[in-house]
Amino acid sequence: MTTRRREAAAAIRAIAADVGVRVRVHAQVVGPDPAPPEVAVDDGVPTAIASLYKLPLAAAWADLAHAHTLDPRARLALPSGSRTPGPTGVATLVDDVELSQRDTVRLMLSVSDNTCADAVLGLVSLGRLAQWLAAHGLTDTTISHGSADSLRRIIEETGGRSEAEAMARLADPRFDRGTSEYDAALASSSTARELTSMMRILWGDERYAWVRESMRQQAWRHRIGSGFPHDDVDVAGKTGTLGRLRHEAAVVHFPQEYPVAVAVLTDSIRPEIHQPRVDNAIGAIARIAVNALRRPVEVARPPG
Repeated sequence: MTTRRREAAAAIRAIAADVGVRVRVHAQVVGPDPAPPEVAVDDGVPTAIASLYKLPLAAAWADLAHAHTLDPRARLALPSGSRTPGPTGVATLVDDVELSQRDTVRLMLSVSDNTCADAVLGLVSLGRLAQWLAAHGLTDTTISHGSADSLRRIIEETGGRSEAEAMARLADPRFDRGTSEYDAALASSSTARELTSMMRILWGDERYAWVRESMRQQAWRHRIGSGFPHDDVDVAGKTGTLGRLRHEAAVVHFPQEYPVAVAVLTDSIRPEIHQPRVDNAIGAIARIAVNALRRPVEVARPPG
């Protein structure tokens, strides 16, 4: 590891200590090099990933659509009486909704819609999702269940009578309530390194164009996006949030440079829902990691 990348890792650890989080970070250049330069901090530690499970789910759906097993334009009914709860998208609506499969995937990624995610999981299945991960060598990533099962566990484990009450109990600092959804052995999990490997897969094949475009439309700019407040820098990402867990995996692309995939996974010592210092720290950590790896695209010169 170069001095610059060692210094980046040290700076990342210092930021994490200052805001009170455990952090796992990996960043690597998305380019032609099969063994690209990287920045790594505890990047191989298995971590519960919350809504980041929606990334490989979207990729597995895209493979099925590419193979014509699923039709991206086929309609999906999302009736009001059987939706997975959530704070965004279709999950918040009152009336029945019908969407195409591809628009359902877009909402699953752009606003992390839980209702849409479970609908897509119903199309793909956990078995096919596991096959996609295995086929791409992502052996440290396990998707054990979808959003509805995750919420069901949290409600049972916190003693809440509803999704809202369970989340409030999980976030209340007066109590030491946890959940198996924090446990990488019991929840959907991955590592920071495998998440950036996933980004390289998504950015390396045209069949994933819809997934990349949907990630570029992510509504949230308060984490990795906050580290790159520039109009000409493309940040395509996906967050994962649950109680103490605040994550994001993204690809950051400066003009005329190779993109850089970066994953920042944090586990806070505090459980509150609103922790802007941690969100800002994720942006600062991503900026340090990406800046240590930035390099211009090599343009071949004409002969002579």
